[in-house]
Parts: sequence; structure tokens; C-alpha cells
Amino acid sequence: MKRRSDRTDRISSLPDDALARVLSFLSARDAVRTCVLSKRWRNTWTIVPVLNFDFDEFPTELVSEDGDDDIDENIKEELKFDSFVCSVLENRGPSHLDTVTFHGEFMSHFCEPLMRWLDRSALLMPRVISAMIPVFEQKELNLPDSVFSCTSLELLQLIHCPYVGKAYLKQNSIALASLKTLMLVNLVLDDDFAQKLLLGCPVLQNLQLFDCELCMSDISSNVLKELILDDCWLLQHMRISCPALVSLLFTSCKNTIRIISLENLTSLVYATINLAGSDDEEVFDNLPKLKLISGLLNATYLKLLFHPLPELKEQLENDISNCGTFCNLEILRIGAWNMVKHFSLIALFLEHCPVLKQLALLLDRS
Repeated sequence: MKRRSDRTDRISSLPDDALARVLSFLSARDAVRTCVLSKRWRNTWTIVPVLNFDFDEFPTELVSEDGDDDIDENIKEELKFDSFVCSVLENRGPSHLDTVTFHGEFMSHFCEPLMRWLDRSALLMPRVISAMIPVFEQKELNLPDSVFSCTSLELLQLIHCPYVGKAYLKQNSIALASLKTLMLVNLVLDDDFAQKLLLGCPVLQNLQLFDCELCMSDISSNVLKELILDDCWLLQHMRISCPALVSLLFTSCKNTIRIISLENLTSLVYATINLAGSDDEEVFDNLPKLKLISGLLNATYLKLLFHPLPELKEQLENDISNCGTFCNLEILRIGAWNMVKHFSLIALFLEHCPVLKQLALLLDRS
């Protein structure tokens, strides 16, 4: 006698929490589509803790030069996406929302709808918000107050579209009591924003700034543990004073000068510093006394890349000569644009490293 095949739907028999967890790995569109599977699945998407909205799942055609048909199709898809996002956010159940993301190649006129989505999302009290932001070049960006006052938010990522220049991020107030990690990409930030941010985020531990223009003179925090300034344009001298900082990454581009002074980094363990020079002598006018190397004294691991002009080299030599001893430094990776020309600078630095165990000289092959 043939064994009867088992057609039991074991997945549908899982509890709601388990099903919601499974759907959280899908995009929001695919999660909503499961509502047609059966009555059991009809409302499961409303309790999914993760909502990933991806505009690229709503493809638009290229705009033609000799007709409006493609333009109409683009508008239809954009309206469809806007309607979909609003519907999902408005029809969610009362269950906890952990993460909401808005990604995709948004057009510039999507900025206003995105502000509505972010406002609605923040009211649902998520733990994580991540968004691609489309804005015209140099346009001032004001996010909804609900985003920068969301008490449940622990991680915030704002990525400004890199194809349209940088946007000036301005906020009337910032009160993010739970925020631990902030990542900003391709934005312009000033002292006013920095002060509001550091005062309004009492537990901020991880600050990541990528490809930003920084009109900031000071980053001071007693709780910040990790700071990343990657390919950022420093438009003025910056002081960094963070006694709890454990990890520092500071990289700069060629033909620019990004000068920082490091103070009170008593907890520092890891640091990467890539210091470039500039062909413009005016950037050295009124340059304060350099305090860079001397701010790294407590580090265990250092990676240093020097590309200085003579004016900056002299300041570095003075800084190193007066910096004291690197009592904890065990691993050092160090390089210069011209190793022969700047080897005296490297040799001077090594005199202050009595417990060094590993040394790597990074040669520029060019």
C-alpha cells in the first residue's frame, strides 16, 4: 500500500512571531505579497519588525526625447511606490517596528514624499532608520522633527545621493536619548549642527562621517567611543576631545589639507591617520599650533600616512619632538609620500616608541 504524501503546510503552522521574523528578511513589497497565500497569511505582513522599502523594485523606463509616454510611465511607477509606502506605514499593526529603510535611486522630486515617510516611520518608534536622500545640490535639508526627537532610535543612517552634490543638513533641535550610532554621507555640517548633535545625543558612541564638508571647529564628547572621518573636507581647523574614544579613523584626499588637533584621547586604542598636504599656501595662514601626534599617546595600534608640504612637516616635527612617550604602542604602520624625503620624520617618531613590537613601512609605489 502506497504511503500517503504529507501535504501539511508546516510553515503556516508557525507562531506569528516566527512568521514575522521570516518575512523580515524580505523586501517590504515581497512581504506584503504573502497576503494572497491564504487567510493565515492575510495580515502577517502587518507585524513584520523590519520594513525594507526599495524603489528599485518599482522599475521606471528611461525618459525619451520625442514623446511623453515614458514620462507618464515614470510618474505612474513613482506614484505607485509612494502609495505603497504610505499604505504599509498606515496599516501596520501595533507590534514593535525595529527597522525601516528607504533605499534606491530616488529622483530629486522624491524629497518631499521621503520626508512624509520618515515622519510617519519615526512616529512608529523604530530602533533603526536608514534612508537614501535625494536633494538638489547645495539645498538646505531639514528632516522632520519627529526623526531627530525619536526616543527609541538607536541607529540613524542618512545617505545623501552622491550624484547631485552635497546638501546642507540643518535641524532646529536634536533630542535622541537612545541614539548610539549615527552615519552621515555626502552632507554639509556646521558647528551649530555639531553642538546640537553632541548635546542632544547623550549616549552617542559611534559617529561616522563619509564624504562630508565639515564647517566644524570642535567635536567634544565624554561618551563617544568610535569616530570615523572618511574623505571629509575640513573647511577649518578642528579640535577633537573625546576621553572615551577607543577607535579613530581620519583619512583625507590628496591636494587638500585637513588639520586636526587631538586632545584628551585617554582611552584610545586604535587610530588611522592619513594626513595630506596642499598646494595652496593660504591654508597655512593662522594655522594653530599643531597637536596631532601628541594626541595619540595612549594608542596600542597606529597607522600613519604623511604627505606633508614643508610648512606642515615643520609643525609635525615640533609636535613629535614634544609629544612624550608612546608607552602602549605595540603595532605601527607608517608611511610617507616620499619615504626618502620624510624618513627623518619617521625616525624621529620611532624614538618615542620604546615598547614597539611590530613595524611596517608603507611604501608609495608611484
